[in-house]
Amino acid sequence: MSVVDVFKKQFGATPAVHVRAPGRVNLIGEHIDYSGGHVLPVAIDRGIDLVARPRAGDRFRLISLQFHNIQECTLPPEKQSFWTDYVFGVVHEFGKMGFSVPALDIAVDGTIPRGAGLSSSAALEVATAWAIQNLVGSSLSRQEIALLAQRAENRFVGVNCGIMDQTASACAAAGHALLLDCNTLAATHIPLGLGGRAAILVAHSGVHRGLSASAYNERRRQCDAALEVIRSKTGREIAFLCAATPRDLDAAKDDLDDTMFRRARHAISEESRVCRAAGALRAGKLEEVGALFNESHASLRDDYEVSCPELDDLAHAIRAQDGVFGSRLTGAGFGGCTVSLVAAAAAKKIVGDLRKNYYLPRGICPIVFVTKAHDGVALMDV
Repeated sequence: MSVVDVFKKQFGATPAVHVRAPGRVNLIGEHIDYSGGHVLPVAIDRGIDLVARPRAGDRFRLISLQFHNIQECTLPPEKQSFWTDYVFGVVHEFGKMGFSVPALDIAVDGTIPRGAGLSSSAALEVATAWAIQNLVGSSLSRQEIALLAQRAENRFVGVNCGIMDQTASACAAAGHALLLDCNTLAATHIPLGLGGRAAILVAHSGVHRGLSASAYNERRRQCDAALEVIRSKTGREIAFLCAATPRDLDAAKDDLDDTMFRRARHAISEESRVCRAAGALRAGKLEEVGALFNESHASLRDDYEVSCPELDDLAHAIRAQDGVFGSRLTGAGFGGCTVSLVAAAAAKKIVGDLRKNYYLPRGICPIVFVTKAHDGVALMDV
């Protein structure tokens, strides 16, 4: 049954609004959005469908096609460490802006694999925000919707995430990667320049993404601490870690412990890789883009320590195929997915080989697909 059909069956009415928000895969620029760096995500063809309708009274009723049972509560709910937290975090943020959000019946469906690091949570936040915007008559821009969704995750869910995921889900454009300056929030749509030569391949490692809020926040603290040391040693007013140079890092090396040094080295080098990758995509230099993918994975594995054996094995297995430009982990790490740039003509064979020689021997349900760059959040027909 479709999400609209489930809504009608459960709540006995037709939804007033239907929104679809995409997940994202980050081509390059991992774990630097919160250090003021540039990132290069694309919206994918898997996402969240949310339908909603205002209801009388003060009780919200929510159902997910993935979890089935209906959740009911009034505002303000307590955090439950459940998917509904992302919805209510957004509701709270609209309230803080002075909007009166009515009680709602909500049904949600999703095609983003859970725990894959493809931003199902950000897509749910953006879908909720876009639906509420259309119900209460607000006129927030797409970037403002992204910022509201980020605040919901920071304040209510309790994950101190950067702005990349929500911005990709809200602001992406078909056929383009989104080059986002996470310091200024300036966004540029970069034509992918694949020209039918290449495709984006997403493959799940089989490991449910395990980066907890505590591990994520720990890395943010390490980066912040490294920045303070670099500022002190260089005497420069460096606004954010990704604005530091390799020379700045070298100047502070003796005062940074090994962990802080490696965290900072990843952030600074990854910033360079993103800017080079954007230029290479514009120029259609796919071999250069692939090499940058591979360098990024090594940095995330060795300096940022957010990879895992399964992600390393998967990236290696993909690179061993003919027609692969490069492969790297994407998302927060400790599981989840790789993103690879592969020759379009070889994509089908690569998918088949991974199913047979990577997933089957490991007894893993294969989640591997080719995607194009899609548009951001949109209203759909009810």
